[in-house]
Amino acid sequence: MKTILFKLNQFPNLSETFILAQIILAIESGFKVKIIVSQLLDIEGSRLEELIYKYSICNLIVIEDFRIPKSRVFRLISAVYLFFLNLKYLKKLILYYKEQETINLSSVHQFHFYCKFKEYDIVHVQYGTNTWPMDVLKKIGLLRSKLIVSFHGHDAFFPINGHIPNNGYYDKLFNYGDLVIANTAYLANELLKLGCPHHKIQIIPVGVDTSFFVKGETTKTPQVIFNLISVGRLEKVKGHEYAIQVAELLNKKGCEISLRIIGEGSERGKLEKIILSKNLEGVIKLVGKKSPLEVRDMLRSSDVFIFTSVATKFNRRETQGLATIEAQACGLPVVVFDSGGVKYTLKDNVTGYIVPEYDVNLMSERVEQLLNNPELTKKMGIAAISFVEEEFSQNQIKAKWTKVYEINS
Repeated sequence: MKTILFKLNQFPNLSETFILAQIILAIESGFKVKIIVSQLLDIEGSRLEELIYKYSICNLIVIEDFRIPKSRVFRLISAVYLFFLNLKYLKKLILYYKEQETINLSSVHQFHFYCKFKEYDIVHVQYGTNTWPMDVLKKIGLLRSKLIVSFHGHDAFFPINGHIPNNGYYDKLFNYGDLVIANTAYLANELLKLGCPHHKIQIIPVGVDTSFFVKGETTKTPQVIFNLISVGRLEKVKGHEYAIQVAELLNKKGCEISLRIIGEGSERGKLEKIILSKNLEGVIKLVGKKSPLEVRDMLRSSDVFIFTSVATKFNRRETQGLATIEAQACGLPVVVFDSGGVKYTLKDNVTGYIVPEYDVNLMSERVEQLLNNPELTKKMGIAAISFVEEEFSQNQIKAKWTKVYEINS
């Protein structure tokens, strides 16, 4: 039986349902699966709970615990014991030591832990920041697996998380890894800039469960007000202050509109002050964090989705974004800033409009165009559903991953 090892940081992370989908795909494809997890989160009550138990995911999880004694004496005794236990890999252990920035007894425990996984056909790491020590083990020849690493965005922009510098951080991965996955051409280009060989990069977007969004009756009702909606954490990268400016421009033109912003985050206080200062409390609502079902229902009851994501510190941008895809799956035209990889999530002039980053005037004009042309809004909404089904449905993405796993196992 072919084998695959997934390496994750936290699991299950509710914002990363695509990872569980990939694990299930591997199981259904006949792979023997193991999952290394740095931190196991609560499963009980999670909306992923049903799937986790259905596929017995808990039985596949191995916590990344090197079992390093706290006492120096016991740590030394343990290291000596593990050293002799791994004598047949002595050359590899020495090479592993040489690859460490700081030499300490913990390296023996790490080496011993990962020796158990060296024979897997595929090692699939989620997020570049979780690659260590697979890249090292691949370099020294201990890991015989095909090493696949999926990047998702923040892991390609330095300093990563505001503090990890680019001092050759991914050199081993790019030299010894087998395949690097980017979710859009934008992220692929960023990886090329970091030194990843072109032939090792493949683009596979993150998909959505289209049946979840389109099934059921719409909750739209005849109304005078044109409902705009945006979904995203209340953080600078989402650019919600520009969405507020768009709503302000439309309101000043006398357009009967409303804007609901779904999400929570550190920018809430700032955004509330902006809304109050512009006297837009009756037009714009920060509705907070919502469940997936609530988000879907609110999307269905809206007319147009706007997405004003922008560059942040260190020039980081959205590399894909699921919100625009989910909105289109619900039959909404989308109007977005041309920022990062967002433009790859829609079809310009067919399922929505792409406007230059920060151009709130043109965005407001595009929204007004849809407001004044219900037939165009309906036409784009229908096209949006078909577009997402063809490009981002789980079946389409599963087919791409099935091919990757077949080729590399």
